[in-house]
Amino acid sequence: MSSKRILKLASCATVIAILLTLGMAQAATTIKVCECKVCGCQYLGIQQAIDVAHPGDTVLVRSGTYHENVDVNKPIILSGYDWRNRGLPLVDAGGSGSAITVSADGATVEGMKVTNSGHGVGDAGIKVVSSNNSIINNVAKKNNWAGIEFVSNNNIIENNVVKESGWAGISSNAPPNSTVSGNRVSGNTASYNLYGIYLLNAADNVVLANKLFNNTKMDAFDSSENQWDDNASGNYYGSFDCIDEDNDSICDSVYNISSGSSVDQYPLIS
Repeated sequence: MSSKRILKLASCATVIAILLTLGMAQAATTIKVCECKVCGCQYLGIQQAIDVAHPGDTVLVRSGTYHENVDVNKPIILSGYDWRNRGLPLVDAGGSGSAITVSADGATVEGMKVTNSGHGVGDAGIKVVSSNNSIINNVAKKNNWAGIEFVSNNNIIENNVVKESGWAGISSNAPPNSTVSGNRVSGNTASYNLYGIYLLNAADNVVLANKLFNNTKMDAFDSSENQWDDNASGNYYGSFDCIDEDNDSICDSVYNISSGSSVDQYPLIS
């Protein structure tokens, strides 16, 4: 075979490889879920859509109530949206297990409402058991144990509203002899829970810019040592008698987190 022919074949193979790579990169699709197929959605159930999804796909959930226990077992985006001002989609666990469990690494859950998770230790509106996930802009209300619980590393829990949980709004109830680390819990609002944020067997996590108030037992619990400020600002604690004489929006005294050695050096006045 001539060198020119070999070069030509190699060039063709390179082009085919590039095209295949581009095709795979562009293959991510959006799978729609809603309460009626005639409304333009492919699936009536969230888990049905996840089961057929591929890594990188988006499962887009329209307003409605979905009575199921969802397992995000692939690195996908589970995204809820408000259709015709009917509110965010609601996952109702029916009082058993967790409404949404994130078991795959690298997933995103956003724009979902979760409620009525089970009474068992570890049940949650959203439970994260894998790593490198993003849990953002969700609403967890009236869950019987935790609103959002993570027992794994390097996750982002951000800008969620968590309220009226039987135990904790946001918790890291890790198993004994293990430590959860590298998570960022920021910009969340936790209110009317037993605990606002409850960190057990968790160290080297960042807890920042959260609003914790009207929680029955305490706003914040930390059995280990985590970072509760960024050396400039921390979190807001409704139970803290804060004085701000210099009007810089930072309390003049530190806030000692209950149980462990963690301290918020810059608690917020509001």
